[in-house]
Amino acid sequence: MGRQLRTWAVRIALALVPVLAALYVAGVQIPGSTLWPWAPNMMDLGVYQRVGRLVLTGGDIFDAQGQLPWIYPGFAALLTVPFAGIPFLVACVLWLVLCTAALAAVLYRLGFSGWRLSLATTAAILLVQPVRDTLGFGQLAIFLVAAAVLDSMPGPRLFRRRLLPEGWLVGLAAAIKLTPAVVAAYNFFAGRRKAGLVAFASFLTATAIGFLLLPTASLEYWLKLASGDSGLNSGIPFASNQSVMGLWNRLTGEPSRGGLVLSVLVVLLGIFAAVVMHKVGEVPLAICLAGLTSLLGSPISWSHHYVWVVPLAVVLWQARELPGYLRWFGLGYAVWVAVAPFMWLPSGDLVELTYAPWQQVVDNIGIVAGVLLLAGAAATALGPWGRARRGAVAPAREAVA
Repeated sequence: MGRQLRTWAVRIALALVPVLAALYVAGVQIPGSTLWPWAPNMMDLGVYQRVGRLVLTGGDIFDAQGQLPWIYPGFAALLTVPFAGIPFLVACVLWLVLCTAALAAVLYRLGFSGWRLSLATTAAILLVQPVRDTLGFGQLAIFLVAAAVLDSMPGPRLFRRRLLPEGWLVGLAAAIKLTPAVVAAYNFFAGRRKAGLVAFASFLTATAIGFLLLPTASLEYWLKLASGDSGLNSGIPFASNQSVMGLWNRLTGEPSRGGLVLSVLVVLLGIFAAVVMHKVGEVPLAICLAGLTSLLGSPISWSHHYVWVVPLAVVLWQARELPGYLRWFGLGYAVWVAVAPFMWLPSGDLVELTYAPWQQVVDNIGIVAGVLLLAGAAATALGPWGRARRGAVAPAREAVA
């Protein structure tokens, strides 16, 4: 009995360390937050609470009431309801605990456990800028990454068997925010037809629930999106928008059709890179490339959306069989995104359109490096290293079959 108590005490302590780190980050990361008394300025979570109340009262979820706007579909609004009726500080603590658990689940799937899992989760919370900002704002980026990783990434699982078929979590995430659909597309074209179709069915089911329960809001969202209105188009040139469209806007002065075409081409390149890397047996890296593609190709990808850098860095560090040039370039890119030097540049009021050349380089070099990583991964998988890997992977698959 005493031994079991000690075991559980150690487990609780290991779980508590990253949670305390998350509470600390929330208290210091965003201007307006205070650590003592603990009062985080988790403004996005505040939006979720406001929208949850509007759902319950039948109000207009897109009525920002002079605050930050709601930019997600009707189905996503339904998920905010549980946070509507609880005090803001309680909601903050609950959100941070759930985010920490989701981040730990991602790292557990990548092979971390015990004190190493606690340490890695804590380090990601304290040192990775996208994670820090996600926690500070009360954003949902960690959940979107966790949905894709836990759905498709090979690795240790808490349950021996799947509770639901592969693809359902990715589809659910895509119904909340469209970007995870890139992971579903990768699955389908990489030969995981069932996972891709399940994701599509899950997306349609969740979206249909949104239309059933919030028909007006759902229709308004999809009509605006179809017309090119993301709800935050004015923010495309902002320095923290680390997408191809953001780069195009900052360099040309406007988010024109050329930027959209370039974004589509990057999405196609990224899906192709993920598929060919999957074909040579590098499934974890392929999933990370698909996640990275979803951010580079989206019109708006704030720096805190780049939580994908956490699994990407771990996968690249573990993939010792990759050619050094690709592995170390990818790790360098991950460090750049984790540090996010572009966040130190002046931003807002379209000052980005007046950047000096060196400022443009600092703000945009990470985007260029991300696209080069996709291209390098595709070239590596198609080159001599990839051909040798395919020769080794094929007999292994035949043996399993």
